[in-house]
Amino acid sequence: MEKDEIDEMPGKHVGETTPQEGLVTRLREDELTRREWFARVGKAATLVSLGRPVSTKGTAPVPASPPEDIHALPPGLYEASNDHLSHALSSEARFHPTPPGTETDYARSAAAPFEAQFFSKNEFEVVRRIVELVLGETAEKSSPGAQGDGGRSISAEVAEWIDLAAFSAGAAREAARRLAPEHRALAIAYYGSKAVEDIENSDQEKTYREGIKWLTEESGRRYGKGFLALTVEQQTELLKSASDDRPEKDLENAGTRFFHLIKMEVVRGFYTSRAGLNELGYKGNTFYAESPGCPGEDYKKTAGGPG
Repeated sequence: MEKDEIDEMPGKHVGETTPQEGLVTRLREDELTRREWFARVGKAATLVSLGRPVSTKGTAPVPASPPEDIHALPPGLYEASNDHLSHALSSEARFHPTPPGTETDYARSAAAPFEAQFFSKNEFEVVRRIVELVLGETAEKSSPGAQGDGGRSISAEVAEWIDLAAFSAGAAREAARRLAPEHRALAIAYYGSKAVEDIENSDQEKTYREGIKWLTEESGRRYGKGFLALTVEQQTELLKSASDDRPEKDLENAGTRFFHLIKMEVVRGFYTSRAGLNELGYKGNTFYAESPGCPGEDYKKTAGGPG
């Protein structure tokens, strides 16, 4: 972009630096660095695709901008490196091989019938029924591609996620409590202090156990039978008494804590499933040549340009 073009930008006043000028300046300053980085990435990709070992000399990734309080955080790399690229290119399989002991792995389709790890068989059926009621009878019909992995219903998939989250909660809590001060500071910098403190102090296992016990006892007291034997209307009425819409807003007990927790996990499980992402219209990390819904002349108008 030439200087004359910058001077003709809409909304620019004499002696004033426009956002466009600042962007151009940053682009010029970063141009060489970015070219070098892409050249290095291209070199790494070429060598990996040819099956030759990748030299680490001169291929160090560009680190992210350090946090303001850099001394409170551990030294480390906060952006992907060429090692991640070479790892992805080293296999043509759907799932790339991961080193033994890796903290994360791919979620693979279940090869055997599901067995709950935290809930008993009856408790899991209660959880699954609550998921169905929270999502609504038409939830699975309203989303394109609503079937989960292996043809499972979305309610089953979300219920399985809740079981996994409950099973993992204790280990996650203990791991959070054992974080070194600098790593705890890093977690707070990324997720906020409340999120970190919630993991350190919450007892999801107790909330689920006491909540299902409350649901069983309250179902028997009101209707003389178990929760799964109730009609849809009775189940809905019972859950509503523990929901945010309960008549006594100040009332808090095992039932209200249980419903609050499971409702959050239903939302989290659904909107990270294939059906939930489809409902949101999520397309992944997609590159757009121009802003969707505001192309060409429309953008000029909103930016204050002529026309």
